[in-house]
Amino acid sequence: MGKSKIFENEIYVDCVDKSNWQTVLEDNIENEEYKKLYLRRKKAIDMYFDNVKISKIVEETGFHRNTIRKFAKRCLMIDEKNGLPFGYVALIPYKRIQKYKRIDDKKEKCTGKFNQLLSEYTVLKDFIDNTYLKLCKKNNLEKNIKISSLHKKFIKKCYELGIKESEYPFNTNDVGRRALYRYIKNLQNTKYNYYLNRLDDNYAQIAKSTGVGIQNNPIINRPFQQVQFDGHKIDAEICIKFRTIEGDIIKKTMSRIWLLVIIDVATRVVLGYHLCLNSEYSSFDVLKCIENAIKPKEKINLTIPNLKYPDNGGFHSLAIPETQWAIWYEFLYDNAKANLATSVTDVLTNKIGCAVNAGPVATPERRGIVERFFKTLEDYGFHRLINTTGSNIYDPKRKDAEKNAIKYEIEESEIEQITEILIANYNNTNHSGINGFTPIELMQQRIEERGFLPHIMNEYDRNDMTFCQLKTTRKINGNKDKGRRPYIYYEGVEYRNEVLSQSVNLIGHKLTLLVNINDLRFIKSYLPDGSELGILTAKGKWSIKPHTLKMRKEINKLKSKKEINFGVFDDPIDIYHQYLIDKSIDNKPSRNKLATLNKKLQNQQNQKNDNFYKNKGDNEHNFNKRKQSTNCDIDDIEEKIRKNNFKTLNF
Repeated sequence: MGKSKIFENEIYVDCVDKSNWQTVLEDNIENEEYKKLYLRRKKAIDMYFDNVKISKIVEETGFHRNTIRKFAKRCLMIDEKNGLPFGYVALIPYKRIQKYKRIDDKKEKCTGKFNQLLSEYTVLKDFIDNTYLKLCKKNNLEKNIKISSLHKKFIKKCYELGIKESEYPFNTNDVGRRALYRYIKNLQNTKYNYYLNRLDDNYAQIAKSTGVGIQNNPIINRPFQQVQFDGHKIDAEICIKFRTIEGDIIKKTMSRIWLLVIIDVATRVVLGYHLCLNSEYSSFDVLKCIENAIKPKEKINLTIPNLKYPDNGGFHSLAIPETQWAIWYEFLYDNAKANLATSVTDVLTNKIGCAVNAGPVATPERRGIVERFFKTLEDYGFHRLINTTGSNIYDPKRKDAEKNAIKYEIEESEIEQITEILIANYNNTNHSGINGFTPIELMQQRIEERGFLPHIMNEYDRNDMTFCQLKTTRKINGNKDKGRRPYIYYEGVEYRNEVLSQSVNLIGHKLTLLVNINDLRFIKSYLPDGSELGILTAKGKWSIKPHTLKMRKEINKLKSKKEINFGVFDDPIDIYHQYLIDKSIDNKPSRNKLATLNKKLQNQQNQKNDNFYKNKGDNEHNFNKRKQSTNCDIDDIEEKIRKNNFKTLNF
């Protein structure tokens, strides 16, 4: 074919432009003879497509004119892998750019016979592809068929197609087995998207969510512009101690607990975390993590020797005052059920005012930063503990993990302290992903030197109800003729206050309730016109100890199943507590629930102690003022204050 015919041919018209050709890194051609030959060919082709006379090309390069035209057509052939012309790649010596096609059937060797067979019997090719990749599920019930089994089906299909025993593949020693293996290997590469269906779901999801098409990854450099959230089960066994009704102390291990984390994408600062002691985390735990990431950090009491905070406190709100109550613009999280709860999305969109990006299902690659943080935390922290379960079931580190957790009594409080300091140290460790800065340093620099000031939460939203609030409505029940005062019913418990009890005219109307799901003892109520009715109190013993919405539902469920029972004068939290102790002897998930309840009761006790010392301090302050302004007997005043102190404190 002449030069003009090649340029004018419709087949090659879109391939003549050398800017679209695939290129070659010449330095990678190690064989000097091959390299010289390639450069000669390239020179000839460049001259050919620059419209240099063919006689001159022959004279300068030494190639025959037919050879030059052959090279030109090779360069214009389309690569099926990417749809581009082979270009200069076709000039590499001994580079095969086309599949081998068998022409002469009289050859003794069977090279190309298998492909020739599939070309002649396209039904056979479709059968192999469909059976191995399961493209068509009809009449193909065997999952992930082995190649040995596929070969048997292949032979059977050949018989059905009428192929004689004197013909290929029956005239070979292995009946086409090796050729089939090579074909399947090539099939895995050429139809990789279908091959993914044979892989483990996790590996298939990774491949389907990465590396396909143009990636849309905008640069995030402003602190609090985008954050990532995720949960991770800590690789460690944890001991729990509890006393039975007989007075015996039992030590057992719980199910592994969850660490929930929110991390800033731009600076890698861990903004906040929450340890969920239950075997699965709920929407409440997600909200608690959000609250911890926004509210200014308070240091916890460290009881483990030599465990201490970094000099700057380790958390952004301690090290950088400008970030206290800072909120973000975009929140990335996965599609887990707890995350998608209405209570979570309401807080994020209405209270915080950020965009929510849930991302595709089971795609941790979209939250790679927080996933990488969990790996770092495990490698440099929990995997070094004597009670670690290791990274997998084959990890030798997990040996005697449960035994060691019990032996050394490694409880939740110690894990919390370790987690606190690990995260504080992470925020102050140089990070290669952010040019050697520590996360805290980078955030501070971008705020102070580049003026990337964060958005701050409004003051009237800075309360616990912002993060743990559930809005609902309930009908006011009661019967004035039967002496039944007005009340509302919420999660199996009656609620009322003085105002509602005396407002019989409201019976039958609906109240809007703002429920603190972290403490169901009290509920704030509003009338239909929006005016406040006040705080409603739970009836009976339900108003004594704080309990979450999740605990209330669990207790009601157990009562309906008649697994527990309590009357009007019984404290349901005490009954539930004893029930969990009894169950924890043989049931691991119950130990997690017991640990959660114990922590809740401990926090209540700590709060009572704080109030006690606060009231005591206030009374001592008042005493000193009165001591200076009166001439009465000092001992008499001290006695009155002591009496007043015990009268006013509510234990």
